[in-house]
Amino acid sequence: MDSHESDEGPVLPAGAPGTISAGRGQSRASKCPCCGRHAVRPTAQAGRIYGYRNVALTLPPDLQLPTCSRCKHVLLSFESMPELAAALERTYRAELIRRAATEIARLSQVCSQRKLEVILDLSQGYLCRLRAGNGVPSASLVSLLALLGAEPVRLEELKRYWALPVANQSRAGSRRVGA
Repeated sequence: MDSHESDEGPVLPAGAPGTISAGRGQSRASKCPCCGRHAVRPTAQAGRIYGYRNVALTLPPDLQLPTCSRCKHVLLSFESMPELAAALERTYRAELIRRAATEIARLSQVCSQRKLEVILDLSQGYLCRLRAGNGVPSASLVSLLALLGAEPVRLEELKRYWALPVANQSRAGSRRVGA
């Protein structure tokens, strides 16, 4: 590779003057799979968004991800960044807690938390714990709370649904046993 092709200057042999030593927090730039230049280094940046499970998460601003300084390609893999999985899981759990508290507060204007717990078959005091941030709700519960928060009239529909028996569907095409 010619010196004019590299962003970092001429490529020098290891140990030569001017090379970046591996160790003490510094690392040699690695090759970018996108542009092919040796310009990938850990970079921290605020406002990065990453899709994780069912939500778009804003990554912590201090999280350093391998990023190409030339083409800005970010290498997001658990193999290249072992701490990425832990950071994403922490951020995901915090987002579930935040969203649940928001939706519970919105639904509390329409229905008491105790009545909501009865309708959703949750243990007594669970929504209070979640609203206070003491516990991590499941993504499906947060989704249900969000749907009910958007259309609170659905609470009455749920009450009616669970109050009536469900009619059996005819099993057309199935064989009768013993006939």
